Amino acid sequence: MLKKYYKIHELTKENIKCDQDYEECFIIKEGSVLARDTSGKTFTLKPGHPIGFAEAMVSRSYELEYILKEYTSVYAFKTSEIRKALATSSSLTRGMAKYSVDRIFNTKKSKTYHLIDDGFLSKQKARFPMIEFADDQTIFMRNQKPKFFFYVESGKVELHSRTDKIVATYYPGDSFGEMALFTDSYRSATAKSVGKSTLQLVSRDYIKEYFENEEPFVKFSLICILERLRAMNNLRNLII
Repeated sequence: MLKKYYKIHELTKENIKCDQDYEECFIIKEGSVLARDTSGKTFTLKPGHPIGFAEAMVSRSYELEYILKEYTSVYAFKTSEIRKALATSSSLTRGMAKYSVDRIFNTKKSKTYHLIDDGFLSKQKARFPMIEFADDQTIFMRNQKPKFFFYVESGKVELHSRTDKIVATYYPGDSFGEMALFTDSYRSATAKSVGKSTLQLVSRDYIKEYFENEEPFVKFSLICILERLRAMNNLRNLII
C-alpha cells in the first residue's frame, strides 16, 4: 500500500550529513547505520529502522550523526509527503506527532498541546474519565501491558526507572504513556503521583479504533516518529 510513496536506492554519506535539511527520509531496507548523539552515545539502526521522519515533520536538519557501517539500501520517502500526510490527519494523530517531536528534540513545551487546544478531550468526557491519585500512588508499573495513556489535569507525575531513578516529570497539560499504546509494547518505567493528582484516562481500545481509521501512510509516518522517540529515550537512559 505504500509503494507509491517511496523509491529504493543506496544510502550514501551525502544523504545523511548533519546540519542540512533534506528532501528525503528513510527506512533501512538492508545493511546498518550507526547513530551518535552530541554526547557521544551511540546505537545501531538496522533493517526497518527510520531515519529523518521527525526532522521531516518540522523541516529541520539532522541532530544525530549517522555513520555508514556497510553497504545500506533504503526505502526513501519525500519529506514533503510526510508533512502533508500528518497535516491532514486527525487532531489526535497530529497531537501525538507534535508531542512526540517535542520530546525528541527537547523543544520547550507550550502550556497546552494540540489535542487540548482543539477541545478534543473535553468533547470525549464520557469516554475519557477523570481519576484522582493519592501521593506516591502507582499509576502503572514497569513491564505492564498498557490499557491507557494519560493527560495530567492537575498535580504532578514522575516516571521511575528500574533503579528508581526519576527519568521524567509531567505537569498539567502534559500527556504520558501513549507510546506503549501505539507501538504495542510493555511499559518501560513506573509512573507515580507526586502529591495528589488528577489524570484523564484515554483507553487503548478507543485509540486502536480511532487510529485504525487513519490512512495507512499517516499511520506509518506516526509510527516512524514514535520509533525515533523510543531510540532517543534509550540514548537518554529512560529505559533502564
